[in-house]
Amino acid sequence: MPSKNRTAPAVVLVEKNRLPIVDEVELENPGPGEVLIDLRASGICHTDLGAVRDARTCPVVLGHEGAGIVSVVGAGVTHVAPGDHVVVNWQPKCGNCRRCQSGRSDLCDQITGTAAPRVFWHGEPIAVLLQAGTFCSAVVVSAAGAVPIRRDLPFDQAALLGCAVATGVGSALFTAKVQPGDTVAVLGVGGVGLNIVQGARLAGASHIIAVDISDERLQFAQPFGATEGFNANLPDLVDRIRNITKGRGLDFVFEVVGSPALMRTAVDMLGRGGELVLVGAAARDAVFAFAPRRFMSNQQVVRGSIYGNIRPALHLPLFADWCIDGRLNVKGLASQSISLEDVPGLFATPGGLRGIRTIIEWPAPHDSQVVASNPQI
Repeated sequence: MPSKNRTAPAVVLVEKNRLPIVDEVELENPGPGEVLIDLRASGICHTDLGAVRDARTCPVVLGHEGAGIVSVVGAGVTHVAPGDHVVVNWQPKCGNCRRCQSGRSDLCDQITGTAAPRVFWHGEPIAVLLQAGTFCSAVVVSAAGAVPIRRDLPFDQAALLGCAVATGVGSALFTAKVQPGDTVAVLGVGGVGLNIVQGARLAGASHIIAVDISDERLQFAQPFGATEGFNANLPDLVDRIRNITKGRGLDFVFEVVGSPALMRTAVDMLGRGGELVLVGAAARDAVFAFAPRRFMSNQQVVRGSIYGNIRPALHLPLFADWCIDGRLNVKGLASQSISLEDVPGLFATPGGLRGIRTIIEWPAPHDSQVVASNPQI
């Protein structure tokens, strides 16, 4: 086994349906076409919580939403250098498949990771969630997994670009392609849902209706662009929403919870030609049933959205610019900061995820000067 260059604590899911633990892992230096990033912040997304139920392999280092500073670059990497600020892109595109070659890299057939395992636990290779594994103070990613951004965006905000912002804003702008005057509902206004609200606002939607079981979140959605808000438990929820459009129904409904029952309710909110966009991750064995004849007659659409159909190298730096110039509110998403050691406790009591996004933060690495003297492997 190749020698490894550092050890670091990480949140490890040992097996499904058990609480993760914090334990030391070993990280190799990056190989050719790879990058080692010292993380400064990582957001805790519901995808990470859902991995306890749905992880494809175990053991695995959790986390996929992060930002930090490039520490070491492998041979052939030219788009970043040590010291650059980067966002972790958990969908590095291959650039070679038919989708990438046809200009639809958002549908890449061969998402790439590192050429070989770079993280080890008790001497054995360990998987990392979504080509990332950001619940660790350092990550090794393929070159496309490190997207450079401007240096004046704080790391606790930059980290959220890589999932909450990308998935939410992208779902509105690039998956659904919301147009000026369209009517929109967002079912579930957490970190991703609020960014769908922001995306619909940027697109010029006339009505942006927030729906959630939390009245506090409904109020929170207003400064992000929501024009109306309704509690999801209202018995006449569908009627109230359809009344906003004088009975016509909505152009777009985004389901961000992953609940088949809520998806079915969403269908009833749609108007003729309306589109249901599935953004929330349902359980792998979940089933969504609807009446196909009415759906066909109304010429409606169900569409899935992963990562907002963004092109990471283009859109993540753009979103960073939008944060700085005020078009996107990312500062308001980060509601509490914790240390890595606190993470397993949040999995035990998910109610501990206060507000919208809980952020893991790390101080500046102590060995940054040593790394800078050996910038490329």
